[in-house]
Formats: sequence, C-alpha cells, structure tokens
Amino acid sequence: MIFLISYGLAGSQAFAALFNVTYTDVIPAFCWILAFAVLVLHSFIQPIISALTFIKAIFFTITIIITLIVGSKIQNQYTNDYSATGDSMLMSAVAMHGIIILMPLMFSKLKQTRQQMIGFNVAVFLGLTTCVLLNILWCWSILEIVPQKSVCLPVYPNKTNSNEFQLFPGLQVEGECIASPSLQEASLKGEISAIPLSKILESNKYASYKYVSVFIEIFVTISISVSFITIGSVLYHTINGVIDSYWDLKMETESKYKGILKYFTKRRILGWSISIISFTIVFLVIFTEPNSFKIVLEQGATILICIQTGIFFAMMIYQVSLPNFSSCEIPFSLPKWCFHLQFFIPTYFICILIYDLYVIIKM
Repeated sequence: MIFLISYGLAGSQAFAALFNVTYTDVIPAFCWILAFAVLVLHSFIQPIISALTFIKAIFFTITIIITLIVGSKIQNQYTNDYSATGDSMLMSAVAMHGIIILMPLMFSKLKQTRQQMIGFNVAVFLGLTTCVLLNILWCWSILEIVPQKSVCLPVYPNKTNSNEFQLFPGLQVEGECIASPSLQEASLKGEISAIPLSKILESNKYASYKYVSVFIEIFVTISISVSFITIGSVLYHTINGVIDSYWDLKMETESKYKGILKYFTKRRILGWSISIISFTIVFLVIFTEPNSFKIVLEQGATILICIQTGIFFAMMIYQVSLPNFSSCEIPFSLPKWCFHLQFFIPTYFICILIYDLYVIIKM
C-alpha cells in the first residue's frame, strides 16, 4: 500500500499541474476511478500488465528525451553534494522493491518450462537495468533545468522583486522571502520533481518551451496512472492469493443465480471487501497527508521494505535450500552460489534500515 500511496500523491499532483487546479481536489477522483478500474477490470488488466508497463516505459523515455533536449539549451548550473548520497540509497531501495512485489503477478502467467523461466529471469534483469539508466537520465535532465535551491528575495516591492515576479508569476511567499521553483522547494512541499519543472518551462523567460511543459505533464500523468493501476493490481492479486490459500474450497457452493449474479460468491465478495478497505486506507492517507510524498517514500516505504525484503525474502531463500525441498522438480534452478545471497540480503537491508532510522531521529 505504501507504493499506492506514493503513486496516488504523485498522480494527483501530475493531474493538478496538467489542468492547473489544486491537487487536493484531484485526489478523490484519481484514487477512486483507478481503484474502480482495478477492482472491476482486474481480469482484463492482469494479462496486459506487461503491455501497460511497456507503454509506461515508452512515455517515460519520450519525457526524458524531450527534457534532455530542452535542458541542453537551458544548461542550468548545479553542484554536487555527496553528503546527500544516503537519500539516493533510500530511493534506490524503494525502486528495487517495486520489481519484487510485481514479480509474483507476472510469474503467475508463465508456463513452468525452462525456456520461460530463463526468459523471465532475463526480462527481470533487463528491466532493472533499464530502470537504472532511465532514472539516472531523468535526474540528469531535471538538474539541467530545475535549480537545486530556491532564490529567496525580499517581498518588499523593488525592481529586482518585480522582475522575479514576471519571471515566475506563480511564486510562493514564505515569511519575508519569495521562493522560486526548485528541487528544494518541491522537497519541502512534498511535490514530485515534475512540478517545479513545469513551473519553470511555463514561466515568461522560457515561454517558447511552454508546449514542452504540456507534453511532459501528459507523459508523466499517463506514466504514473499506469503505475497506480499496476501496483493496485498487485495488491488485489495478493489479497485474492491470501484468501485462496486459507479458503476451504468445500465451502464454495455453486451459485443458484444465473447471468452476472453467479459471480457474486462469498469468496469474491470477501476479496472485494478487503480490497475496498485497502484502497480506502490508501485514499485516507493520501487525502489527510497530501504533502507527504517524500516522507512516505524515504521513511515509511523504506522501513517496510527492509522488513519484508531483508527478513522475509531471505527466509524464503533459506527455506527452499533445505533438504525438504531437494526432491522438488524445478524447470530452471539458480546456481548454488545464489543461495549465499541469503546472508548478503539481510545485511544490506539492515544497513539501510539503520540509516533510515538515523535520518528519522535526526529530523
């Protein structure tokens, strides 16, 4: 649900920037329309998750290319601060976990053959590699346009102040300063980096690139919407999987109704009910904490990821390496040296957890 919360926040902000409205007004429609699509169209969406993800990657790639082209003309000056490496490490842990929660949904569609297992492993590796490259290029393109820190000017009227208002008509006044669009401002307000990017490209100074801002907003909106649907499908698939694992099939009686009513079995109703409750929790968190995008990702998501991946994933690797499972036939088994990762994985994620707790305490 942490990923759904982050995508819900990001998606609402993207739609708000596209239609120039307050993003808190967009949250209910964005969350519930896509949640309804996941619940009602899950049987249609699940087979095309790969296609949706591929479309998302295409849109994201086009966005990066356009931003890099514009950035090469603007050439904003930026500085390196290696003390902020920890933030990148936390975000990287969140990004890596996305494929982990998506893999079971993708794996369920495969035939248990050696060729498909090898193809699946190769696809996962290439997908992660592509994500790494796209994320690096996206960060680079953003830095070419968006300043790292805001320009803080007095609010009292003067010539410089007036020029700054003409440059950025949508500036925020905080205390006795005018904060220009920047990554720093976006971080403090819990906004995605596309928000200050759009503000800058829509300013009078870069009026010739305003159409680029619209294209970027559309691409980002579509990309985040696909991500919300994908992760929402994963949540729905997981809930149904847990119910099926505990459900006594003998309790499932054939419905006496015909037509569409025959699908309203106790198991399906239970699955829908739990899913609706889950999406309601996601919506309430997003609606009550609309500025918590960065906090949700860096702190809440990282802690849960470290527990899930660092502990339970390592336990899964350990369990399948026991003699009890030695007689199981596996179409394509990993090399034995991979099982040594059961010691590296918890160590890595425990280190991230310790750093995350340090950041939380420091705040």
